[in-house]
Amino acid sequence: MKAHAAPKKADAKSAKSESKPKPKPSKVEAGHLISVEYVGTLASGEEFDNSKGHGPIQFVVGGGQVIKGFDTAVLGMKINDKKKFTIKKGDAYGDVNPAMVQIVPLARIPEHVKSQLKVGGFLVMQAPTGQQIPAKVLKLDKENVSLDMNHPLAGKDLTFDITIVDITHAPEHPDDGCGCGDDGCGDDACGPDCGCGH
Repeated sequence: MKAHAAPKKADAKSAKSESKPKPKPSKVEAGHLISVEYVGTLASGEEFDNSKGHGPIQFVVGGGQVIKGFDTAVLGMKINDKKKFTIKKGDAYGDVNPAMVQIVPLARIPEHVKSQLKVGGFLVMQAPTGQQIPAKVLKLDKENVSLDMNHPLAGKDLTFDITIVDITHAPEHPDDGCGCGDDGCGDDACGPDCGCGH
Protein backbone atom coordinates (compact mmCIF):
# COMPACT_ATOMS: atom_id res chain seq x y z
CA MET A 1 0.00 0.00 0.00
CA LYS A 2 2.81 2.38 0.87
CA ALA A 3 4.44 2.04 -2.55
CA HIS A 4 1.18 3.11 -4.23
CA ALA A 5 0.62 6.14 -1.97
CA ALA A 6 3.80 7.95 -3.07
CA PRO A 7 2.86 8.43 -6.75
CA LYS A 8 -0.57 9.80 -5.75
CA LYS A 9 1.11 12.40 -3.52
CA ALA A 10 3.53 13.31 -6.30
CA ASP A 11 0.64 13.65 -8.80
CA ALA A 12 -1.30 15.92 -6.45
CA LYS A 13 1.80 17.99 -5.84
CA SER A 14 2.58 18.38 -9.57
CA ALA A 15 -1.06 19.26 -10.35
CA LYS A 16 -0.93 21.95 -7.67
CA SER A 17 2.34 23.43 -9.02
CA GLU A 18 0.95 23.43 -12.59
CA SER A 19 -2.13 25.44 -11.61
CA LYS A 20 -0.19 27.96 -9.51
CA PRO A 21 2.86 29.45 -11.28
CA LYS A 22 5.70 30.50 -9.00
CA PRO A 23 5.78 34.24 -8.32
CA LYS A 24 8.58 36.12 -10.13
CA PRO A 25 11.66 36.34 -7.89
CA SER A 26 12.36 39.79 -6.45
CA LYS A 27 16.09 39.25 -5.92
CA VAL A 28 18.80 37.00 -7.33
CA GLU A 29 19.35 33.69 -5.57
CA ALA A 30 21.20 30.51 -6.54
CA GLY A 31 19.22 28.58 -9.16
CA HIS A 32 17.60 31.64 -10.76
CA LEU A 33 17.92 32.32 -14.48
CA ILE A 34 19.09 35.91 -14.89
CA SER A 35 19.85 38.34 -17.73
CA VAL A 36 22.74 40.75 -17.21
CA GLU A 37 24.12 43.66 -19.22
CA TYR A 38 27.84 44.17 -18.60
CA VAL A 39 31.04 45.97 -19.50
CA GLY A 40 34.31 44.24 -18.57
CA THR A 41 37.56 46.16 -18.09
CA LEU A 42 41.14 45.40 -17.04
CA ALA A 43 43.13 47.23 -14.34
CA SER A 44 44.53 49.48 -17.10
CA GLY A 45 40.98 50.59 -17.95
CA GLU A 46 41.07 48.71 -21.26
CA GLU A 47 37.67 47.20 -22.16
CA PHE A 48 37.91 43.48 -22.97
CA ASP A 49 34.22 42.67 -23.47
CA ASN A 50 30.69 44.07 -23.25
CA SER A 51 27.11 43.00 -23.94
CA LYS A 52 26.26 45.93 -26.21
CA GLY A 53 26.94 44.05 -29.44
CA HIS A 54 25.20 40.76 -28.59
CA GLY A 55 22.69 41.68 -25.88
CA PRO A 56 22.58 40.64 -22.20
CA ILE A 57 24.06 37.32 -21.12
CA GLN A 58 21.73 34.76 -19.56
CA PHE A 59 22.86 32.17 -17.05
CA VAL A 60 21.62 30.09 -14.13
CA VAL A 61 23.19 31.44 -10.93
CA GLY A 62 25.42 28.80 -9.34
CA GLY A 63 25.19 26.58 -12.43
CA GLY A 64 28.88 26.90 -13.32
CA GLN A 65 28.10 28.76 -16.55
CA VAL A 66 30.13 31.87 -15.67
CA ILE A 67 33.34 32.47 -13.71
CA LYS A 68 32.95 31.94 -9.96
CA GLY A 69 33.42 35.58 -8.98
CA PHE A 70 30.62 36.69 -11.33
CA ASP A 71 28.23 34.07 -9.93
CA THR A 72 28.85 35.32 -6.38
CA ALA A 73 28.61 39.04 -7.20
CA VAL A 74 25.03 38.92 -8.51
CA LEU A 75 23.51 37.28 -5.40
CA GLY A 76 20.95 39.51 -3.67
CA MET A 77 20.66 41.97 -6.57
CA LYS A 78 17.26 43.09 -7.94
CA ILE A 79 16.04 44.01 -11.44
CA ASN A 80 17.62 47.30 -12.63
CA ASP A 81 20.24 47.16 -9.83
CA LYS A 82 23.67 48.30 -11.01
CA LYS A 83 26.97 47.15 -9.53
CA LYS A 84 30.67 47.56 -10.18
CA PHE A 85 32.99 44.89 -8.82
CA THR A 86 36.43 43.44 -9.39
CA ILE A 87 37.07 39.70 -9.59
CA LYS A 88 40.57 38.67 -8.56
CA LYS A 89 42.37 36.41 -11.01
CA GLY A 90 41.91 33.38 -8.69
CA ASP A 91 38.12 33.61 -9.10
CA ALA A 92 38.39 34.47 -12.81
CA TYR A 93 40.75 32.58 -15.15
CA GLY A 94 43.54 31.86 -12.65
CA ASP A 95 47.26 32.44 -13.00
CA VAL A 96 49.19 32.05 -16.21
CA ASN A 97 50.32 28.41 -16.32
CA PRO A 98 53.84 28.03 -17.84
CA ALA A 99 52.98 24.42 -18.81
CA MET A 100 50.40 25.83 -21.25
CA VAL A 101 53.19 27.42 -23.31
CA GLN A 102 54.42 24.88 -25.87
CA ILE A 103 56.99 24.86 -28.65
CA VAL A 104 55.60 23.19 -31.78
CA PRO A 105 57.77 22.28 -34.79
CA LEU A 106 56.60 24.18 -37.88
CA ALA A 107 56.71 20.85 -39.76
CA ARG A 108 53.56 19.85 -37.79
CA ILE A 109 51.64 22.98 -38.84
CA PRO A 110 49.63 22.78 -42.12
CA GLU A 111 51.01 25.00 -44.93
CA HIS A 112 47.88 27.18 -45.23
CA VAL A 113 48.08 27.96 -41.49
CA LYS A 114 51.85 28.46 -41.47
CA SER A 115 51.61 31.35 -43.94
CA GLN A 116 49.24 33.22 -41.58
CA LEU A 117 51.33 32.87 -38.41
CA LYS A 118 52.63 36.09 -36.88
CA VAL A 119 53.89 37.02 -33.40
CA GLY A 120 50.99 38.36 -31.32
CA GLY A 121 48.43 36.63 -33.55
CA PHE A 122 46.25 33.66 -32.63
CA LEU A 123 46.04 30.11 -33.90
CA VAL A 124 42.99 27.96 -33.05
CA MET A 125 44.07 24.54 -31.75
CA GLN A 126 41.73 21.59 -31.30
CA ALA A 127 41.93 19.54 -28.09
CA PRO A 128 41.38 15.73 -28.20
CA THR A 129 37.89 16.44 -26.77
CA GLY A 130 37.06 18.56 -29.82
CA GLN A 131 37.16 21.80 -27.81
CA GLN A 132 38.75 24.70 -29.72
CA ILE A 133 41.50 26.55 -27.85
CA PRO A 134 42.89 29.88 -29.07
CA ALA A 135 46.70 29.87 -28.80
CA LYS A 136 48.70 33.10 -28.92
CA VAL A 137 51.87 33.09 -31.02
CA LEU A 138 54.72 34.20 -28.73
CA LYS A 139 57.78 33.44 -30.89
CA LEU A 140 58.31 32.30 -34.43
CA ASP A 141 61.50 31.17 -36.19
CA LYS A 142 62.36 28.99 -39.19
CA GLU A 143 61.82 25.73 -37.29
CA ASN A 144 59.44 26.27 -34.37
CA VAL A 145 56.52 28.32 -33.11
CA SER A 146 55.95 29.05 -29.38
CA LEU A 147 52.24 28.94 -28.53
CA ASP A 148 50.59 30.18 -25.34
CA MET A 149 47.38 28.23 -24.70
CA ASN A 150 46.49 30.04 -21.47
CA HIS A 151 43.14 31.87 -21.54
CA PRO A 152 43.78 35.41 -22.85
CA LEU A 153 42.51 36.79 -19.50
CA ALA A 154 44.58 34.43 -17.30
CA GLY A 155 46.64 36.25 -14.69
CA LYS A 156 44.39 39.32 -14.76
CA ASP A 157 41.92 40.85 -12.30
CA LEU A 158 38.65 41.66 -14.09
CA THR A 159 36.33 44.60 -13.34
CA PHE A 160 32.68 44.49 -14.38
CA ASP A 161 29.96 47.15 -14.51
CA ILE A 162 26.68 45.23 -14.57
CA THR A 163 22.93 45.85 -14.64
CA ILE A 164 20.40 43.12 -13.80
CA VAL A 165 17.85 43.07 -16.65
CA ASP A 166 15.65 40.12 -15.62
CA ILE A 167 15.28 37.44 -12.94
CA THR A 168 13.17 34.30 -13.44
CA HIS A 169 13.01 30.75 -12.16
CA ALA A 170 15.25 28.44 -14.18
CA PRO A 171 13.26 26.01 -16.36
CA GLU A 172 12.67 22.80 -14.47
CA HIS A 173 14.37 19.64 -15.72
CA PRO A 174 11.93 17.95 -18.11
CA ASP A 175 12.32 14.65 -16.25
CA ASP A 176 11.82 16.07 -12.74
CA GLY A 177 9.72 13.66 -10.74
CA CYS A 178 11.28 10.52 -12.19
CA GLY A 179 12.94 9.91 -8.83
CA CYS A 180 14.71 6.81 -10.16
CA GLY A 181 12.79 4.51 -7.91
CA ASP A 182 12.16 6.91 -4.99
CA ASP A 183 8.61 7.85 -5.94
CA GLY A 184 7.30 4.57 -7.26
CA CYS A 185 8.75 4.73 -10.76
CA GLY A 186 11.22 1.93 -11.38
CA ASP A 187 14.75 2.38 -12.66
CA ASP A 188 13.60 1.12 -16.07
CA ALA A 189 11.28 4.17 -16.36
CA CYS A 190 14.20 6.61 -16.22
CA GLY A 191 15.30 8.19 -19.47
CA PRO A 192 18.93 8.93 -20.35
CA ASP A 193 18.48 12.54 -19.18
CA CYS A 194 16.96 11.74 -15.80
CA GLY A 195 20.05 12.87 -13.95
CA CYS A 196 20.22 9.79 -11.77
CA GLY A 197 23.17 8.28 -13.57
CA HIS A 198 21.28 5.49 -15.40
